[in-house]
Amino acid sequence: MSFYAILVLFSVVKLGVYQEDIEHSWPTPPEWSWKSRWCLRSAQAQQNPEQIGQLMTNWPMVAGYLRELLERLEDPEIEGKGIIEQDEGGFLVEGVGRTGLDVSAKSEPWRRGYFQALMGAAKAAENLDGWLTDRKQRISAPAEYVVGPSNPRPKPMPVGQKKVPHEEDCEQASPSPESFYMKVLTTRGCDTRQKLDAALAYADWLDFKGLGQTAGDMYTWALDIATGGLEGDVNKVVDMKNGVLKNSKAGDLPSENLLRVSTALAVHNARQGNLPIALSLFTSVLQARRNLPLSEDFSLPSFPSPHKNTNDIFTSLFKSIKNVLVPVTYPEPLPSGDNPPQRTSASACEEAGLMTYIGEILYASSNKELGLAWTRDAVDMAESTMLDLGNSDNRDARTRCAQCVKVGLENWKTMVSSLVARSRKEEQESREQAKSAWFGGERRAQAKTLDRRRWEAEDAILEDRIRRLFPLLEGESGLDTLAPNSSLFV
Repeated sequence: MSFYAILVLFSVVKLGVYQEDIEHSWPTPPEWSWKSRWCLRSAQAQQNPEQIGQLMTNWPMVAGYLRELLERLEDPEIEGKGIIEQDEGGFLVEGVGRTGLDVSAKSEPWRRGYFQALMGAAKAAENLDGWLTDRKQRISAPAEYVVGPSNPRPKPMPVGQKKVPHEEDCEQASPSPESFYMKVLTTRGCDTRQKLDAALAYADWLDFKGLGQTAGDMYTWALDIATGGLEGDVNKVVDMKNGVLKNSKAGDLPSENLLRVSTALAVHNARQGNLPIALSLFTSVLQARRNLPLSEDFSLPSFPSPHKNTNDIFTSLFKSIKNVLVPVTYPEPLPSGDNPPQRTSASACEEAGLMTYIGEILYASSNKELGLAWTRDAVDMAESTMLDLGNSDNRDARTRCAQCVKVGLENWKTMVSSLVARSRKEEQESREQAKSAWFGGERRAQAKTLDRRRWEAEDAILEDRIRRLFPLLEGESGLDTLAPNSSLFV
C-alpha cells in the first residue's frame, strides 16, 4: 500500500514541478485562482510543443482549456467580479456571438490574461475549422473522418485511434474565429495594440479563407484603430485612403501600430494582385523605418559564449529546483504602440524583410534584375544582423533575422534558377537562329552563352552560401512556419 502512496505522491510532485516550469515560461495573472492560471499556462504550453517535448499542438486540448477559462473569467461569481455588459455592444450578433464586455475596472494583468485567452481561443478556432467533436467519446476529428448520413464513406481514423466519431453525437469543435476576434475588438478595456493584434489576425484569416474584399474592410478598420491613437492631424502622417505613409519633412513620424498596419496592407494588396499599391506601401514603410530615431542603447551585442546543452540532466534538475524556489515575476505590459518606435540593433531585420518584399514585387512585375538586386541586399543585411546578434537574449530578433535570411535565400534561389532556365532556352534559340542568320547571329549566340554562364555561376555561389548558412538557420525555431516576411508569390 505504501508503494502506491509513494507513486501517487511522486506523480503529484512531478506534476507540480512541471506546472512551475511552464508558469515561469508563460506567466499568468497572479490574482487569478489556481484553476484559471492552470488553464491559461497549459493552453500556452500546448501552443509551443517544441518547448515541452511534443511534436505538434493538440488544438482540441487548447480549445478545451480556453473554453473553460473564458467561462470562469466571464462569470461574476468566479473571476469576473466587476465586469459589466456594455450599454452599446453588449448584444448578440448572428454568426459572431456576444460582443465584448466592459472589463476596464479590472487590473492590467487580468485584462492582459483575458486578451491572451481570447486570442488563443481564436487561434485554436482557426486550426479547428471544419473539425467536429464527439462529446460522448470525447474525441475531435476533421469532418471527413466522422461517420454519419452526411458522410457515408468516411476516411479511416489514424493508426492507433480505435474510437470513431459519430455524427449524431458531434458538434462544432470550436466556435468561429471571428467570434473571438470581434469580442476583442468590441471589449472596453483592451488597449490599441491588443485591438490591432485582433484586427490584423482576423483580416489575415479572412485573406486565408479567400474573402479578400471582407479582409480589405478589416484592414481599413485596423487603420482606423492605429490612427485613433495618434495625436494631431493624421492626414499629415498617412494617406487614409490606401495606408501609404507620407514621410513628410515636417517630422511627423508614424507610430509602431501604423507601421504594422501599412505593412499588413502592403502584403494584402500584393496577394490581391494590386502590385503598384503594394510597392508604394512597402517603400513608404521602409523609408519611414529608416527615418526613425536611434535608440539611446543602440549597439550590436558582443558575440556570447557557446550555448550550453539544455538536455543535460543536471542542468534541467537545477532549473526545476530554481523554478520551485524562485517566485514568478509577472512581466510588465508592452507599450500600446501609439508612439513611434526607435531603431535598435535588430531594426535591420525589419528593413531586410521589407526589402525582400520589394525585391519580390519588382521581380514579378517590372524588372527582374532590379528585383534580384533588392533580394541580394536583403539577404546580406539580414545575415549580417543575425551574425551580429549571435546567441543574444533577444531571441525574437534572432528568429526574425533567421526567417528573413531563409525566405530571402529561397526567393533568391527561385529567381536565379528561373533566370538560368531562361538563359539556356534563349541560348539554344539564338544558336538555332545563327545557322540561318546573314549577319551577327554568331555574336548574339556568344552573348547568350556568356549570359547563361553568368547566371550558372551565381547559382553555384548561392548553393555554397546556402550550405554555409544552413547550420545557423537550423538552430532557430519557427523557421518552418509562415514567417512575417514570407514569400508572396515568387
